[in-house]
Amino acid sequence: MNKATISADIVSSTELKTSALNQLQSEIKAFVKQLGNEYKGTWGRLSKGDSVEIYIDNPQDSLRIALLLKTLIKKFKVDAESVGQDSDKKRLGMFKTYGVRIAIAVGEMRVVNKRTNMLDGEAIYASGRAIEHQRTSNKSKIVIKNTLFFESSDAKLSQQINAYLGFLDVLFKRATGRQCEVIYYRLLGNNENEISEKLGIKQSAVNQHSTLFGWNAVEQLLKYFEQINF
Repeated sequence: MNKATISADIVSSTELKTSALNQLQSEIKAFVKQLGNEYKGTWGRLSKGDSVEIYIDNPQDSLRIALLLKTLIKKFKVDAESVGQDSDKKRLGMFKTYGVRIAIAVGEMRVVNKRTNMLDGEAIYASGRAIEHQRTSNKSKIVIKNTLFFESSDAKLSQQINAYLGFLDVLFKRATGRQCEVIYYRLLGNNENEISEKLGIKQSAVNQHSTLFGWNAVEQLLKYFEQINF
């Protein structure tokens, strides 16, 4: 039976001060821990400071979880206290614009052991390779075209889903931190009134942020993805 994995790489994380990076890592760890409560059999790990791996027992959940991770990092507030004087402004801009690269892969898994923190199999190798091909940390010139990827043994399905993810990439590239904050809670299933209370803003503002981001289109894509028989 196929499972899903997510491999993710935070963009230009080295431009953040250690204190800011530690805060971001803490938020990611809390998020990964919470996943196990929301999605049965799902767990993950943060490695090398800026890399995330998540195992997902039900592949239909993988896109929503990927978008939750994307919005979690995109909504992270970066101010003058978060960056050093020597930070590269262009690379820091990449972090603000893109946040994180994420690859979803669906396939077989030979070893899944949360106790020993062990993942081994087709899916984790595929998502890991997809991210490795995108790394820019050692490159003097940064070029990022896409940040969301899908891999599976079904070439036609992969091509189709990657086309949809290209559309989502456009939405995320232009999205503000506040819009991503609203979409994060929408992905968790909160309605506009609940989000209004959590963020301390008017319900009309929540609606506006959702509309400007393109939430209705995202919701339709999630419904389609969650019905696929992987």
